[in-house]
Amino acid sequence: MRKRTTAVIVALGLAVAACQVDADPPSEDVATTATAIPVEPDGGTGAGAGPSMVAQVDTIPQKYRGVWDYSGGNCNPASDLRMEVGPRTITYYESQGTVKAVKPGGKDGIIVVLAMAGEGEQWTTTQRLDLSADGKTLSPSDAQAPADHKPMPRTRCAT
Repeated sequence: MRKRTTAVIVALGLAVAACQVDADPPSEDVATTATAIPVEPDGGTGAGAGPSMVAQVDTIPQKYRGVWDYSGGNCNPASDLRMEVGPRTITYYESQGTVKAVKPGGKDGIIVVLAMAGEGEQWTTTQRLDLSADGKTLSPSDAQAPADHKPMPRTRCAT
């Protein structure tokens, strides 16, 4: 009988506690709902635009792929300005980049983030690849410092 009485008292105590109202309601300056912080396209937070709706992929689109050499080059594998663009890699004369991200870069361009390796070193670079309307000329440049880069357009090599 004692166990039964104790169980009833405990149950009543819990029921009463569940019905009590908070003695200290939250003050008016405390946020009671979650508010999203705007994220700017560069990843910063603040009063800027909302998050970018641009999809980021890790494959270079087909129209940029192929073997390219400097416009005055001969597409020889020994050319130091030759580049081979594949779906997940870009190979230069003495280095190779593995694609980490690809984003749209305007009407006929893309921005490619590459993890580079060559000549015993490793680094990350962000390249902009602009393709001519006829698809025969590729103009690579440094996406982070375009004004510092001398244009070196490449012509698509015959395969």
